[in-house]
Amino acid sequence: METKIPRGALRVVETGEGCQAITEFFGEGKDKKPRLKMVAYSGGVIKDHWYWNDLAIDLSGIKFSKGKFPILEDHDTSQKIAFSKDPILDNGKLEIDPDKTQFVDTEVSKEFQKLSAEGFPYQCSIYAHPMVVERLEEGASVEVNGFTLKGPASVWRECEFKEASVCVFGWDSKTTATAFSKEEVDIDIEETVLEAVKPKLKLRNKPKVKEVNRMKLNEILEKYPEAAEEFALEVKKQVDIESAKQTATLTQENTDLKAKLEAQKQKNEALNDRVLDLEKKDALRDDRELKASADAIWEKKLANSELAESLYVKIRPHVNHSKFTKEGVLDTEAFGEAIDAEIQDWIDKGATSKVLGAGFTKKSVDDAKLSEEKQESVDEDVNKLRGFVGQNPLETK
Repeated sequence: METKIPRGALRVVETGEGCQAITEFFGEGKDKKPRLKMVAYSGGVIKDHWYWNDLAIDLSGIKFSKGKFPILEDHDTSQKIAFSKDPILDNGKLEIDPDKTQFVDTEVSKEFQKLSAEGFPYQCSIYAHPMVVERLEEGASVEVNGFTLKGPASVWRECEFKEASVCVFGWDSKTTATAFSKEEVDIDIEETVLEAVKPKLKLRNKPKVKEVNRMKLNEILEKYPEAAEEFALEVKKQVDIESAKQTATLTQENTDLKAKLEAQKQKNEALNDRVLDLEKKDALRDDRELKASADAIWEKKLANSELAESLYVKIRPHVNHSKFTKEGVLDTEAFGEAIDAEIQDWIDKGATSKVLGAGFTKKSVDDAKLSEEKQESVDEDVNKLRGFVGQNPLETK
């Protein structure tokens, strides 16, 4: 009959010294290799299991359907230690064969090898799917693995072995609230209930074991409604506790995420401001370079022209380099042609003298106050100036 079983109920740990996992090394130097020595189940009683009460696993009924079996840490599939073939069922124990076991190259495996070799007390746990289960009521008892198990208890008469794990701690009955424990799986289980036997007086020394009474799960629930209700309330309580923890965790994660997003937003704004500042500086630098280039063209053009220096300041505003700039690039040829045209326009209008004093006539000088040599010197200087501007020299007496 297919039954829903909490996944955690399929993980069993036999506490005590008998079920431990250690790493031993053999060989020398480069040939030194690790070996896993692991007793997964000693065949004894797993005491006070939260789901099965006292539990025993019939070693004769363990089945191994796979060629290889994983060895994990705490039944976590992301924490891989090793893998093994054909476990050993000898001397009333389930052991991992060290000669058929290989460690894997993971950090958790390396840590286990190191710590267990140093003496860290790892315990062992197995994960299996029960197929035939006997439930023992108070006062009932059965034989299993060479000893008598008394109820209330359970016996896995047949089960399918899935994997073995190394654990830091043994089974804790309070761990039923873990996500691993409360998740349910569907398993086809044939379940029976053994009641306490009341022997007749004449057979008091030879009690008769009552025939196994096979009951369905719904019959068990009907027969033991108080226990079923108590179990359901406990499961609900643990689920509510776990749900509250998960809600608190999600709330904290949401708060942390908002804080990270706000911090990133501030970083992005600061970065954007910096980019804008750099763009501004680049634009100003480009403008200064553009203006300097335009000024250089002006200076060259004016220096080669016949305009008076006093007119340079007045002519330059008439040709602005910005009109010849497109996308930050100055059209130097068009700009130069415009300057040449503007200079020529000024020249055509008579602004041709670059020499101070151009266009003046010979001064009237009081000949009586100047000596003849001084007068000749003045005439000579005037004629030089007139020659600079293309005028004929004055006639001297």
